[in-house]
Amino acid sequence: MRWFLILFLIPLVGFCGEIIAYYSPSCSCCTSYFSKLEEEGFKIRREKKSPEELMNIKSQLKIPPQLRSCHTMVYEGRFIEGHVPPEGVKRLIKDEKLKGVASLHGKKSALGGFEDSYYLVRENQALEVKP
Repeated sequence: MRWFLILFLIPLVGFCGEIIAYYSPSCSCCTSYFSKLEEEGFKIRREKKSPEELMNIKSQLKIPPQLRSCHTMVYEGRFIEGHVPPEGVKRLIKDEKLKGVASLHGKKSALGGFEDSYYLVRENQALEVKP
């Protein structure tokens, strides 16, 4: 059973590159979220940033202000903003046309969990996905 699970997960996550997570060290929900993604098989490199540095990163990535959250992650130049569930991160990894994915801050993210819905962000368009 263990080998089946490993063979199943490798194509989904195992070959994805490293995700860089920029966050403020004063935010406790971020580190919990990163740990949960790591448990799902994602490789996360954490980098602490000041609030000013974090805002500059969000601006450089052109993350729409209405979708900005407490931390920003970057995968191959594209953003993962907020507590996006693993399905949303996988969609970003697979679909190179996406500019990013984002999840609005809610009750689950306040506890370090995954939000239920997320947005697929393309050039000048954000489409909400409710799994």
